[in-house]
Amino acid sequence: MTSPYESGFVKNVFQQLDTECSLCVLGLCLASHDIAWHRTLIDNSEVEESSYHFPASLSILREVAKIIMKIEGLPFRTHFSQKTEDLLQHLKGDLMPFQDDSLTKGTLKPIRDVTFHYDFAKADQTRIGSLLDEIKNECELKVRASSGDNSILRYRYTFADAFRSKLVASYLTKDVVDQITVAAVNVIAFTDSLLADLSS
Repeated sequence: MTSPYESGFVKNVFQQLDTECSLCVLGLCLASHDIAWHRTLIDNSEVEESSYHFPASLSILREVAKIIMKIEGLPFRTHFSQKTEDLLQHLKGDLMPFQDDSLTKGTLKPIRDVTFHYDFAKADQTRIGSLLDEIKNECELKVRASSGDNSILRYRYTFADAFRSKLVASYLTKDVVDQITVAAVNVIAFTDSLLADLSS
């Protein structure tokens, strides 16, 4: 796949930042990059492959919420323009509430947990139970295999991807997807605005 991006250079903003602020900015830049990259991969992947990229991008938002919590007391906050400050407040509104029914704790964290921790024992057992029953009732399990390849990398366990996709989908409503979309865009906009402030 050809990249639509061209290489270039920007001012090195890290020369003016202490270690803690530098690491925070690096984390935001990586999260912004990864959200955009996963979005591209979702658009250009087969359905089975995109079922991985979507929950991965949701997991990134959960990690951004933890970064946003740290920003409040960091010294680079004095460099924020009004636009960057407004975007930070939007992000906090999107991601900071950590109550059980919040986007971060009620949706993003459980999706992250089953996507990366693979510990389904800690997942919502009502959701898990019905999906596991579906698998148990199948006569055969769907896989994909690379033809003519006898290596250990030959098989893709699509039944497991389907399980994860259905589990992730069980958390998503149109309202939640809208919230996630806004939060993802706000991460990228905030990061871009922050770097512009630090570059001026």
